[in-house]
Amino acid sequence: MVADEAMAQRLLGWLAPDGDPIVTLSAAEVERFCWYELPRKWDANACEQRRAVAVLADLLTGVGRVRAAAVCTSATTAQVLEDWQRSEEAGFAAYRKAAAASLTTPPDVPDLSWGQVKGIQEALARANLEDRLEKALDEGELDPDARTFPAARRRFVQHWLATAQPVFEGRAPLEAIRRERRELWAAAPPTERRALLAAVLPALEWSAAAPVDTAEPLRWLLEQIGDGVTLTQAGYLPRELVAAAFARYPHWYPIGKGPRSEADLFQLADLHELARTHRLVTKRHRTLKLSPVGRAQLTDHRLRQHTAALAWLGTTAAERQVAESALGALWAEPRPREDLRDAVHPVLAAGFTHGDGTAMEAKDTERLLWRFWHTGRELGYLEPERSVDALISLSATGRSAALAALRLLAEGPRDHI
Repeated sequence: MVADEAMAQRLLGWLAPDGDPIVTLSAAEVERFCWYELPRKWDANACEQRRAVAVLADLLTGVGRVRAAAVCTSATTAQVLEDWQRSEEAGFAAYRKAAAASLTTPPDVPDLSWGQVKGIQEALARANLEDRLEKALDEGELDPDARTFPAARRRFVQHWLATAQPVFEGRAPLEAIRRERRELWAAAPPTERRALLAAVLPALEWSAAAPVDTAEPLRWLLEQIGDGVTLTQAGYLPRELVAAAFARYPHWYPIGKGPRSEADLFQLADLHELARTHRLVTKRHRTLKLSPVGRAQLTDHRLRQHTAALAWLGTTAAERQVAESALGALWAEPRPREDLRDAVHPVLAAGFTHGDGTAMEAKDTERLLWRFWHTGRELGYLEPERSVDALISLSATGRSAALAALRLLAEGPRDHI
């Protein structure tokens, strides 16, 4: 009994250090303690860990917190603690799996994916939403046994995030989270990056307007593929589609009589690759047709703009760093190619090195800018250049697409500091 009293005092000192009653602990806080803090931060062996969760269960039961007490005595908690004993890697994996499956864990919704690293506003929103979900479960507002529970919980979370809450001074939590993410993104080093992005920050502060119908070449390609086209023996798009692309976009092939195949028209080949990479098309034997995702993007320009923005930004951290810096520079004014390289290179050099530790050179920036320029031209986001010395500038749809792309970076989830 004395040992249990000592353990109870240790638990209260950890979970309620300010003397708050234990009844105020949420189920989510109990989960984090049992699945992460106890095995990771406490100086306790396996036997003491089991005793700690048993004593905590008694404390919670005594104040009527049945749901939270059940976390302590669950098979999930026993398994997570056992996995932590095996290795730190196994423990982290078990903790993440258990947290993802918890009924009180707010799921990702279309308007928000939760970040691994959270700012103050996002952490506050997450904690309040965990409490609100627990209350909805306790009061029967959400039924975890219902077949429709996952969808109902997502709707619940989406509605809460979009509704003004007193804790956010009458603002919607989603608005507060997005603003905080933008501020953290804008303040990230180096100084050269902040200077390039300064011109576009006011536009990002405005409420995101309904996306305009951008990425017209991608839409056109999806329309042409439709219910299916027959690929050549070599796997290229059919010649009639290549001819149609040349007729519609003659600046893609400004020399000679015109391309003979997709191999001669690299812009079309790259759009084809983009469609395959993002699973907008499916291929069976030699027939290429739109996938369900492709059909959805053909009819919803918001989805299509999202895909196009991702393609423009690139996939690696270095590509995205160069793309965001270039967009900030071009938002302010058109730039000669060398001037754009010289403006962007200090940002790349400050944040990245080669695998062997050597510094990034101007030629590395040129290579990454080529990908950015190349993709932007194909999507219609950059104005066609009349000569090698012509200024690089955003098109009308390119400015809208630039905001969409930068919002993806600024307001997206953070997975590292």
